Amino acid sequence: MKALLTSIVAYAMCSSLAYAQPDESREFIYLYSDSIIYAKHIDLERNFTGSLYLWADSKRIHPEQVKFFNNNRGFFANVKDFDLVGRTHFSERIRQGKINLYEAKTIDWDSYDDLGGYRQPAVVESKNYYNKGYGSLRKANYVNLSIDLADNPQSMAFLAKYRSTKRTQVAMYVAAGLSFISGFALMLSEGKEESWGPNNRPDFSSKNSSFSRLVPGLVLSGVGMGLAGGGYLMGPSRTRHLKQAVDAYND
Repeated sequence: MKALLTSIVAYAMCSSLAYAQPDESREFIYLYSDSIIYAKHIDLERNFTGSLYLWADSKRIHPEQVKFFNNNRGFFANVKDFDLVGRTHFSERIRQGKINLYEAKTIDWDSYDDLGGYRQPAVVESKNYYNKGYGSLRKANYVNLSIDLADNPQSMAFLAKYRSTKRTQVAMYVAAGLSFISGFALMLSEGKEESWGPNNRPDFSSKNSSFSRLVPGLVLSGVGMGLAGGGYLMGPSRTRHLKQAVDAYND
């Protein structure tokens, strides 16, 4: 009987260790089963087909089973739940505290100079997620964060700036799209034959002239490009307000 009780206690102790909070001073893999695998070296690699896989020392781990992992490059979370087809991607934690903030960047590696190495690869898109502790991730948007940060007035003030900037950005993109469409429609629209003025030359001042349609069309397209560029440049400002909201909450 005593031996049985000893075995039960030993099993309970082992189980508690497996499901304990991980030691972030070490490299580890945190599985969706809430078990933890410690290793001297955790590496994330791609095979020749482009598929991801993880190594914990010499042990290969299927990445779709991994919720978080911590190595010498940082702390990363699996964001496969936010992918339309469930592909595994990992987002790096950029803020740690009561609210953990993650950032996943889509990189245009074609913009990187492999020979000189002096150009930084361009960031095409940046997405943010957050969680508490080792809980499931949520999208870092105004709706979600306004609930979780509601008890911090300073955070809410930054979130208001974030929402305002995003609304302005969306409005600029919509206006840019309408300008592009209107510009191309005007340039491609069919008109009557050119009106001819004195000396047997085209009358470009005529409303039916293709030239008279081309110039406004180009102008509208140029306005659309300017609005789209302005909206893109507002992206860093929007993200900055989001990070400020999280920082204020964690202070």
